[in-house]
Amino acid sequence: KFINMNDKLLEDWRKQIDKLDDELLDILAKRLDIVREIGKAKKARGIKLLDEKRWNEVLQSKFAKAHSLNLSKRFIQKLYDLIHKYSLELESSNK
Repeated sequence: KFINMNDKLLEDWRKQIDKLDDELLDILAKRLDIVREIGKAKKARGIKLLDEKRWNEVLQSKFAKAHSLNLSKRFIQKLYDLIHKYSLELESSNK
């Protein structure tokens, strides 16, 4: 089958995306392992799960980084809200 340059380029880009997606999943897994440990430590010390001041600092830091990378603040807000919500669930359940 004849593959033109555009098809080859598209295939190469898709392979790059697949590799990056795998790296993202690896990083998320590592992050959630740490979240589990934090949850255990907070439970052992009787510390509340949500530290709003810390959460706001994290968000502001990520917004600044996102801006420097030309990423949408709206996208980063949604992404980190989802990550944070799941992290709190993990901390509270110690899964």
